[in-house]
Amino acid sequence: NLQSFFSFCQMFGSPLVGILLDRIGIRKTSCVVFVASALSYAILAKASDLTLLFVSKIPTVFQAAFLVAQATAATTTKGNAALRAAALGRMTTAYTIGATVGPALGGYLAGQGDFYIGAKLAVAGSLLSAALSLWFLPDHSVSKEKEKETKETRTFLEDTLHSGKLAIRPNIWPLLTVKVIGGVCASMHSTAIPLVLTQILGFEPQQLGLVMSCGMFAVAFFGAFFMAPLTKYLGSFGMMNAGMLSRSVLGLVLAGMVMTYASVLVNSDSTISMEFVFGQIVVVSILHNLSQHVLATGLTTQTTGSVDTDEQGALLGLEHSLFSMARIGGPAIGTALFGFGGVLPVEMACGAIDILTVAFLSIKLRNSKRKDP
Repeated sequence: NLQSFFSFCQMFGSPLVGILLDRIGIRKTSCVVFVASALSYAILAKASDLTLLFVSKIPTVFQAAFLVAQATAATTTKGNAALRAAALGRMTTAYTIGATVGPALGGYLAGQGDFYIGAKLAVAGSLLSAALSLWFLPDHSVSKEKEKETKETRTFLEDTLHSGKLAIRPNIWPLLTVKVIGGVCASMHSTAIPLVLTQILGFEPQQLGLVMSCGMFAVAFFGAFFMAPLTKYLGSFGMMNAGMLSRSVLGLVLAGMVMTYASVLVNSDSTISMEFVFGQIVVVSILHNLSQHVLATGLTTQTTGSVDTDEQGALLGLEHSLFSMARIGGPAIGTALFGFGGVLPVEMACGAIDILTVAFLSIKLRNSKRKDP
């Protein structure tokens, strides 16, 4: 319930942060985001009951640092798809390193006797990030003339309505549809896999954590060094298709491996070791994570290249909002399918959806007139 409430806050807050990016600029919006993060962690550091835990999530309406980072990458690399994809990949690398090191450090500090020390340090880190934003980030990405025109002709309410109109543009709504569908599939997969590995293959928590960490570090490494060459070779549209198709195939491969090894490992005469099974699961999981990363980067590269500079924030806010919406419904669907027939129905559903989505994109966008990202 707490995670769903957080996703609910993000769903409504992301478009607001996107509008702030277009109205007041990257620097000021980044400060708002990190001050909101500091407030959230400060409440968490004082939380002594479940009510305060939920209250601590309210400021996360504006907790969208990755959205600000994406907007910075998109607006500073306008017109160069390969450079934009490389920047987005490096943003993901930085985020992944933080998301990997942070929980481990927080768990270690909590083990020293103070369960709130991580939240207290996060307050200081958020305030430091706000100060660094004022020092390093650009004040505004829109030209002075465009900024003046926007302030004179559009109120905040009008900007909100304009943000909604972005979603129904002929060259945007198919991509946002893919964002929702892809997010649901990703949530279904990420919900089912830990259940599969622990309940069916008998993985220990440490092994499960290692599988997830290997995938995250692979994404970080790939995003830092290989995203730009891949974009030049496939293009953003090709990356989306390749990501969805490879994800569907790898999901089915993983389901087949689980079903096969589950029956083999119960046989006492089997010569296959758990280490061999673990190694293969790690390899396929890494490839699956990379396919999702390629899909997400290709999608964001395509969408941000299809709007004007002063609409980047609003568009990215919409994307994050839709992805948060998908995270609310995806786990429930994944759990229901897993309970119905195990991992195979989950991966079959994800694979079928991905293949249909590729066909939909090919038909819908092949002849559409859109800006070259």
